[in-house]
Amino acid sequence: MNEPLIDPATAGDQTRCRPEALHDVASRLSTDLLPQLEGLHHRMADLPHGAAGTWDLALQYADTVGRARQATGESVRFVAEQVQRVIDDLVATANSVRDADQRAAGGAPRGA
Repeated sequence: MNEPLIDPATAGDQTRCRPEALHDVASRLSTDLLPQLEGLHHRMADLPHGAAGTWDLALQYADTVGRARQATGESVRFVAEQVQRVIDDLVATANSVRDADQRAAGGAPRGA
């Protein structure tokens, strides 16, 4: 089980950010979760044309399956976009904290 980065009972009024921890989480999301979400769309099974039959109820079933597949694909794409936003935000926050730490220590900011 992962231990919390900050123990609320002892943190008091302090806030601490460890840029390396944010980069680590962003990296894990990028390598473990995001590719699975992006690849899920291609792994979703499709009902082959005519597989349900040609009678009215079967055609309605096939249409419902097609709409459900499309909606699921759109939902997966939306979730992947949100995960990418979280990754980008984690990296940006980590870089901002690191740059602020360097400025406070009198060093040159990253990329300068």
